[in-house]
Amino acid sequence: MSLAIRHFAVIDLETGGLNGESDPIYQVAAVCGELHPNETRLANISTWSSMIRLRRPWDAISAQHIHGISRRDLLFAPSSLQVLNNLFDRIGAREIVAHNLAFDWKFLTTAAQMNDLQLPNGPHLCTLRLSRRLDPDRQRSHRLSDICKRYGIDIGRSHDALHDAVATSEILPLLLRDQRLTE
Repeated sequence: MSLAIRHFAVIDLETGGLNGESDPIYQVAAVCGELHPNETRLANISTWSSMIRLRRPWDAISAQHIHGISRRDLLFAPSSLQVLNNLFDRIGAREIVAHNLAFDWKFLTTAAQMNDLQLPNGPHLCTLRLSRRLDPDRQRSHRLSDICKRYGIDIGRSHDALHDAVATSEILPLLLRDQRLTE
């Protein structure tokens, strides 16, 4: 493992369903920071979050019982183009991290295509995969909230993109440390 400082953009999305090709993104968050060698917390952190305006104002808000996002939250939010431009600028050349990155990345890929945007092309890292790698026999749950409990991290409000991104940014250095310990 390299002893260089690593620059991360930890992202999270809240969506209106599970289909990354057709369901909308409602909220996006990013926690950007750097990880110094042998540290267990990101440094120089910046956080950002935004709702995304509904494509059609009359669309039903799906999965409200999970994320708690209301129509009012989305009606006057910035457009997906504005939010994605802001997100991609924040990511830049950083390593892109998410818990279950494949899920979020499918939504971002679809949204980028719809807005004629180029996805950031930095390296990718998934905390779900890192956690599962530490538990090859699958004896534990690898949900974000359960990993946070194991590491003593307060997730705050689960299924809020900013809270989930912050929690993921806090477990990331610990998972990376534990990867090194098992190698």
